[in-house]
Amino acid sequence: MKRVLIYGEYSGYGKSLSQGFRDLGHHSSVFSPTGDNWKEISVNYCLDNRSKISKLLSLAKLIPKFLRYDVVYIMNPYFFSVSLLGPLVLLLFWLFNKKVFLLCCGADVEYIKTGEAGELNRWVYNGVGLPSPSFYKRKRDIFVNYLCAKVSRKIIPVMYDYQFCWKQSAFSHKLSNVVPLACDGQVTSIKSTDVNKIVIMHGISRAELKGSDVIIDALNYINVKYDNVEVLFPERLSQKEYLDLFEKVDISIDQCKSNSYGMNGVYALLQGHVLLSSCSKEFHDSLSIEEIPVIHIEEDVSDIISKLESILLNPEELKNIKKSSQNYASYLHNPKRVANKLEEIELSCQ
Repeated sequence: MKRVLIYGEYSGYGKSLSQGFRDLGHHSSVFSPTGDNWKEISVNYCLDNRSKISKLLSLAKLIPKFLRYDVVYIMNPYFFSVSLLGPLVLLLFWLFNKKVFLLCCGADVEYIKTGEAGELNRWVYNGVGLPSPSFYKRKRDIFVNYLCAKVSRKIIPVMYDYQFCWKQSAFSHKLSNVVPLACDGQVTSIKSTDVNKIVIMHGISRAELKGSDVIIDALNYINVKYDNVEVLFPERLSQKEYLDLFEKVDISIDQCKSNSYGMNGVYALLQGHVLLSSCSKEFHDSLSIEEIPVIHIEEDVSDIISKLESILLNPEELKNIKKSSQNYASYLHNPKRVANKLEEIELSCQ
């Protein structure tokens, strides 16, 4: 048995991955500075965020515990920022000969650089701009990004978008194949399809990055045209509240501005929803999978309406896709399977 530390949390991916390693018989824990903000995701280690001093003191107390772990998976360089003593922690991981791996998950220096250069065909910041002119461009961001990549034995992308961007970097020789997101969402009975009331949901978080304005316009049109449709737009719910709402839903729309669906989409698939989201040919190719029961949508109102109507007008197909969705996600995003894939990469580095 080894001790595995997941350093960071995004939408339950960290705790799901940790569960996968525990399923393989290892001891595994998750550290997140905040628990992923309002989502209130339970983690093993977090910081006292009452003040800057209390945050740093609580982190200093945790560092000796972190050094007891054999393997560290970095969720994103963001979690090693200078304000979180990142360079010091990375130095200690290196000095104590920890096996460190960088998971390409979320925006980072390489993603922003490649996107701004116009090299990534679908980029979430197209048309909306960056949160600030210096977003992942400051010297400290570039330095931390370099350190994370330098100390990591392998760089492991969770989807095509990040794989492509890191392939353009100076660390492309460390890049592995895509290892998909792990999700420990509960696999329950699929909601019975009531043709008299089809419930469609689009969760609103980081709306400008998901293309929510286009998705909302399409859903408002559908809601007016079809009497048997109910549309939900949940916003800023805790993860538990959000997943409880899933039980009422037939169709989920995740996002339409990237190449790949995210954790929100995986939870929907596990629940047996029909998922409309980004799911480009490049994403298919990166996983070497031909048949993926996700309906790819463009950032275009007409395209989304057309895809929705093709489902609404064919209730039997709706039922079939639901079952295929759950079977697909239960296999591909199974935490134990994903952890095993990561372990294979780890063993290849020995």
